[in-house]
Amino acid sequence: MNKISTKKIALTGTMIALTFLATYFTRIPTPLPGGYFNLGDAVIIITAVILGRKSGTVAGAVGSALADIAFGGFIFAPVTFVVKGIEGYVAGTLANRGSSAIPGAVRILWASVAGTLLMVAGYFLAEAFILGLFDREFGFAAAVLELVPNTIQGGLSAVLGYITSAVLLKVDVRRYVS
Repeated sequence: MNKISTKKIALTGTMIALTFLATYFTRIPTPLPGGYFNLGDAVIIITAVILGRKSGTVAGAVGSALADIAFGGFIFAPVTFVVKGIEGYVAGTLANRGSSAIPGAVRILWASVAGTLLMVAGYFLAEAFILGLFDREFGFAAAVLELVPNTIQGGLSAVLGYITSAVLLKVDVRRYVS
């Protein structure tokens, strides 16, 4: 059984707070009432790459869901918890596992893109389902309407997360983590 260091717990808590701050303070409303564009996904990617999939999962799920609650998007907080948690898990898994024949930069890029694509797909399905409970056509239309802002959010966050993670790994930040 792997022991988790106190330092890693503290860093994960810090990344939860940074995910919350990046999500809450960079929010820009989108066409869907209660929906918003933000850069919290970049912090999720950075956390997943640097600290691993467990920390990426926790920071993504908790930090992002808390931002939804603080912003008043209570109905989407459980969805956000699941979708952003999966995003952090997948990004962390892809960035930190794999053949040594695949360069680290390629793994980080793949992890960033895959994590954000899962975020876009997760929100599309959730919005179509949840809002479709009220009216099927409205749910699908709203989910389609949110595809563009979610894709832009994911793309910008993937680029920011990739660049920041690559720089942090270049200066060997992981030696301070364990």
